[in-house]
Amino acid sequence: MVMSNIIKTTQGEAQFRLKEEFITEDDAIKGKEPLESDVVIDELKIENIKYKLKEVLKDDSRSENLETREKT
Repeated sequence: MVMSNIIKTTQGEAQFRLKEEFITEDDAIKGKEPLESDVVIDELKIENIKYKLKEVLKDDSRSENLETREKT
């Protein structure tokens, strides 16, 4: 049996601020393992959205991409 799924891919640009909390200044400089992090998206611009029809064969892990539709 064949089932259809839709894959939606959205491309764009984002302006954001990332705030991270570290134990020491050395950890902050390395940028690894923050205690806490918070992201604020200031601006989001969507430039392109694509839709792709994907058929999935039931009881089989193979899939086949059939069609691409593009919206700009």
